[in-house]
Amino acid sequence: MLIYVNHDDMRSLQLMDDLTKKGYYVTDNLRDMKYADCVYLGCKGIDLKHCLHTHQDTIMIDDINQLIKKGALVVTLMHNDYMIQLSKQYHFYYIALLDDGEFLEHNSILTAEGVISYLISHRRYPLYDSQILVTGYGHCGKAIIDLLIGFKAHLSISVRNQYLKKDIESLGCHYMQIEDIDLSHIDILINTIPSVIIEEDLLKTANKDIMIVDIASYPYGVDHHKALSLNLNSQILPSIPCRYAYGYASKMICDILEGALLCD
Repeated sequence: MLIYVNHDDMRSLQLMDDLTKKGYYVTDNLRDMKYADCVYLGCKGIDLKHCLHTHQDTIMIDDINQLIKKGALVVTLMHNDYMIQLSKQYHFYYIALLDDGEFLEHNSILTAEGVISYLISHRRYPLYDSQILVTGYGHCGKAIIDLLIGFKAHLSISVRNQYLKKDIESLGCHYMQIEDIDLSHIDILINTIPSVIIEEDLLKTANKDIMIVDIASYPYGVDHHKALSLNLNSQILPSIPCRYAYGYASKMICDILEGALLCD
């Protein structure tokens, strides 16, 4: 069985090695994709502009029918509605790994560990006793908060939905509505919301020593251009598991691919 892997990051490069050790024939040569029974297209796969992003460049896909064979299993990391459309049109099977609840939970844990690793290695002060604001309370937000509680940081959590207030306060954290965000006393801001909520007016009131870490997808949750113009330490950290724990991240992908292929 031939598997094509678009290794667009360290996680997918490790995946090629893991699959080979399990006895699969693995290729990253685009010319071989049309022969593959399973195709891993990386983070997002083919976009609306018919582009596929690889580790080297961006490839324009002119004819999907000549690239992916009928009946093949096609996999991406993130959900892609366009890939669903293509699967119906060209008769291949498509799954997005982050649509799987168990994979999403484990990926969130890896993301949280990566965030903690970044904070510890890039700050002069401990997480202990730090004033930390986390915006968002989704899978990644919860995983990050769980770890930070263990460090005995002073945690504030800002969300749009007021019904989460009881859950947040039960953790011993301070609940803060989005419109009430105050950065003047915050040492670390961790954003997980993929929509800009931290704009110029808030950034101007921020503690000048604040560290801003944004793990959300585009358009992110912080106006980073304005933050940088104000000389604030503002960082975007995308795809954390492929940098901090790519060995385990690869194993998760490998296990799902193998399970799907065995069930096929």
